[in-house]
Amino acid sequence: MLKFLDALDEFIVIIEKNGIIDYCNVSFSSTFELKKGDDIKAIFKKDDKEIFFRNLIYLIGKYGKYHNFIRFTTPSKTLIFCWLNAFPYNGKIAFEIFDLTRVEKRGSNINDKAYAKLLKYMSEGMAHSIRNPVMSAGGMLNRIKTKLPEKEREKLTPYINVVEKSLYKIMNIIADIEVISQSLPATLKKIDLNELIKHIINKHKDKTNIQFKLNIANNLELFADSMHISFIIEEILKNSFEAIEEKEGIIEIEAKQEEDSIMIIIKDNGKGIGKENIPLVMVPFYSTKPSNMGIGLSLTKFIVEGYKGEIALYSKEGEGTRVIISLPKEKRDKIRKEVLYDKTK
Repeated sequence: MLKFLDALDEFIVIIEKNGIIDYCNVSFSSTFELKKGDDIKAIFKKDDKEIFFRNLIYLIGKYGKYHNFIRFTTPSKTLIFCWLNAFPYNGKIAFEIFDLTRVEKRGSNINDKAYAKLLKYMSEGMAHSIRNPVMSAGGMLNRIKTKLPEKEREKLTPYINVVEKSLYKIMNIIADIEVISQSLPATLKKIDLNELIKHIINKHKDKTNIQFKLNIANNLELFADSMHISFIIEEILKNSFEAIEEKEGIIEIEAKQEEDSIMIIIKDNGKGIGKENIPLVMVPFYSTKPSNMGIGLSLTKFIVEGYKGEIALYSKEGEGTRVIISLPKEKRDKIRKEVLYDKTK
């Protein structure tokens, strides 16, 4: 009955509550060299075999599910960084395990269902892990404000406002991450790029210190998920806004077709990026500003590459930054967009 699971790349395991394997698919068995009747605790790290495993079974029984990042051990003692999705199944426990080390190796695209699941679970996990402590910090900050004597409150209000602003910014980052989660699996359709870019610019018409210059080719269509393309453009614009800050700024957006690709070029006259920092700007959690978490551009790169596209950033300190995005015009497989047989026969 579960034979079809052998075709999946992700690891599927069904266990008894004591950890004995009742079923595992080929992918799991070949990687961890375990079979029905073996103890799944063999793949847990030494210090996770007892307390963590029991807690895991308890949490699944109490809440009906458990998901989080986890490291499992192979027979060669190699640690594999994974995402675990666990839930009850016919009186037993089912594990759906994604090997995160495969992401770079497998060259997946944004419409690959396994890739989409992986990105969805990662973004959900990140948003959940960040939101809870931020909300707790915000709540405690409000309590501190109300309990401070009036004289002390006046002195500390500027500092409290800075903290509140930082928390608000983190919540906006969480909202960005959830855009990724909510838009997966991808809904691919033709997008009028001219219309989409103008809609995004219209959202920022309150930025009176910035002049937008658009050069977008007519009838420019892209086959993609509009939420993904909006996210990509918005994240680059956010960085441009921060680079320009309060001065009079110019942001140029050009979009055109070159052969089978759509090119989107966003250029600003902000303060630019130091040569030593350019290779790091799309690395997760890297930021030159303490108030930034450094997630947006890394997710942007992840999405662009998921569409089999490319993103490049050029910048010079004091002169501004230019970002070039290249996306395939058609992401669908040839079988979905071309007649592959001779209609005359």
